[in-house]
Amino acid sequence: MKDESRRWFLAFLTVCLLPCGVLAGSSQVGSMLVVAGTGEAGFEDGSPGKFNKPIRLAPYGPGTVLVADIFNHAIRIVSVDGGVRTIAGRPEWKGFEDGMGATARFASPHGVAISQDGVIAVAEAENHTIRLLEWVPGSEGLGPESFTVSLAAGVPGEGGMKDGPAEEALFQSPHAVAWTAQGDLLVADIGNARIRKVSSGVVETVAGSGEVGRRDGEGAEASFHYPMDIALAEDGTLWIADAGAHSVRAMQANGTVSTKELTSGIDTPHGIAIGPDGTVYLAEMGTHRILAISPDGTATVVCGNGEAGSGPGQLNRPAAVLVHDGGVWVADLDNHRIVICPLPDIGTKP
Repeated sequence: MKDESRRWFLAFLTVCLLPCGVLAGSSQVGSMLVVAGTGEAGFEDGSPGKFNKPIRLAPYGPGTVLVADIFNHAIRIVSVDGGVRTIAGRPEWKGFEDGMGATARFASPHGVAISQDGVIAVAEAENHTIRLLEWVPGSEGLGPESFTVSLAAGVPGEGGMKDGPAEEALFQSPHAVAWTAQGDLLVADIGNARIRKVSSGVVETVAGSGEVGRRDGEGAEASFHYPMDIALAEDGTLWIADAGAHSVRAMQANGTVSTKELTSGIDTPHGIAIGPDGTVYLAEMGTHRILAISPDGTATVVCGNGEAGSGPGQLNRPAAVLVHDGGVWVADLDNHRIVICPLPDIGTKP
């Protein structure tokens, strides 16, 4: 997206979306604010809208987030007022097709991320591809007619492991993406137990031997056990939710991987995010909680009482966490909803 188009795009987001103080479509459940979703699986735009396994989140302007809605095979936008809008895909359109958002097809989109110039990247698990959504300059509204969808890397429907030119490279169920400041894409390639990078039309492996395990080291010396989600910190550290290893991992810019020492165990970290102060947040699927990890490795419970459910203080297999606009947004997977929890006070920046 060129600079002029980006300015129009960001200005449009600022004026067309409601500020965070407007919560007309939301409801309160304990300390959590239910922003969107009825608790029942389905597909419906509007307020409160319906989802079918919302699995990943990304920031998208004031009071607004992107949602990968996996079983609806769709990319959607949720505003803090509870409004839900689909920008590409539909449940009955499972498959692969590029083009306008109104006709594009996806198969199990997992990860979503937005670049500094407004390009949305999608890690598409079932098609084994990385897709891009770009806003059409001059478009009115934020609907499927306002975005184009294209293939960034991978061979549609062909899983495997292969580095090289993006159109020939192979992924195995990529689950998450993150944009670097340089405009490259980092990919959690869960089926290959690797971290990959898409840069200037070329795919390369930056960490992971392909063996399933938990070994620290540089580049191919390291191993992962289901690298489920990734989040890039301002200092360039890539934080990794290693679900199979029940661990938090960190990859430096040179590809060196280490394991964060925690004061207590964690159970199946499925989502990871970085707060504005550098704090690491986890969606801990195994205990139905959101955790904040302090510099010394202590875990503070942000929300979720440890019991699966939809009542006060309860989450049901939270899949993603995102710190955005002063709150902690959660993709509450099995409750088919998006909620916001208050930011905790955990003290010193790591």
